[in-house]
Amino acid sequence: MKNYLPEVKLGRITLRDICEADYLDYYAIGCDFETTKDLNWGPFNNPSEALWVIREIFFQRPISGIPVGYAIEMDGRMIGVIDFHTYYPHENAAEIGYILNRNYWNKGIMKKCLSEMIKIGFYHLDLDKIIVAHKVDNEASKHVIKACGFKYEYQKLVNLKGVDSIAYYYAMYRYEYEGGLLK
Repeated sequence: MKNYLPEVKLGRITLRDICEADYLDYYAIGCDFETTKDLNWGPFNNPSEALWVIREIFFQRPISGIPVGYAIEMDGRMIGVIDFHTYYPHENAAEIGYILNRNYWNKGIMKKCLSEMIKIGFYHLDLDKIIVAHKVDNEASKHVIKACGFKYEYQKLVNLKGVDSIAYYYAMYRYEYEGGLLK
């Protein structure tokens, strides 16, 4: 898998590499309990935690052959993150994760970004399968995932912040995506 992503313009939205200068915006997103409640991390307690994650998590990914990840930028600010956070070489598959500042929820932004990530995953990274998941009660994420054409595959028990919860996993295969484009 390539360990870099191209910059993409989607109207007013830009998908670009996360950089250190994003740490205050990332903190503003990640310090909100409501925004991070369904994730396995957060909320941030201070801006230095956001900077540490950028440096020690995102910036370390290319060493493992995974792209850094995208900042979702709008109006000159990072309003979210979308990334391929895990690569499964035996399936040539990668899993996508995302987070969006609550002020931008329900505006179609994440659906647009996830749709673009599908194209990037299949055509830039040459993946065969893309995976995305949501916690059982995260209806907003479920809606975005299904609206982008992912199909339910399985569920499993996950431990998020010390609490067991069910997560639903969805997948899209390259042949399905390409078949849908040809219709």
